[in-house]
Amino acid sequence: MHDFHRGGSVPAGLRAYLMQPHWLYVATFANGATKVGTASAPRKWNRLAEQGAVQASYVALAEDGRVVRVLEDLVTRELGLVQQVRSAAKAASLVEPRPGVELVATNRRHAAQVRGLLGGLAMTGFALVEEEWERPALADRLCTVRATGSSRHPYPAAFDGGGHGLRVHSLSGAIALAGLPDAEGNEVEGSFVADLGALKGRKIEFGAHVTEIPALQDSLF
Repeated sequence: MHDFHRGGSVPAGLRAYLMQPHWLYVATFANGATKVGTASAPRKWNRLAEQGAVQASYVALAEDGRVVRVLEDLVTRELGLVQQVRSAAKAASLVEPRPGVELVATNRRHAAQVRGLLGGLAMTGFALVEEEWERPALADRLCTVRATGSSRHPYPAAFDGGGHGLRVHSLSGAIALAGLPDAEGNEVEGSFVADLGALKGRKIEFGAHVTEIPALQDSLF
């Protein structure tokens, strides 16, 4: 798919997908990391929700997937905006997210730079847009700087087996802000940031599970 605009061949079904209108966006994450990306017209909102963006702006609407990927590569080459932010980095940044006003300013600055670049192009097949993405309400608590006196920690276990007990309070993409219940069902002190994307491809058995908290975490409580 990502070689289509360079003349690569694709199956008929994928070609039909790529020939529909596409959006070019600029997304900023909790640590200020910012990327450029694309979304097909029907997945305009969902794409950013799934990626776990904290702030995002749409900068252009292209007539098809070929044009939008030419623009994406141009932005990366000329402005240095990456096209991918690792899931681990997103999760780590949500333990101590930067203030919302800072992330809004960061995103708007990069979006303006992209629009400035694209506005000087001679190529056709796209139009500049100025529209901000609306973040899901369910993500707000996770994406907001924690209140004074509350504690937030990385989830202390790996999702490669065993029992895990989480009560999800907020969700941004595949990353959750969760409480951990003890054997009596009472939540331990603090909240935890867990990358639930690590559960992909795994069989899950629901039940009254409890996360085993390592002894080294005792000092956190």
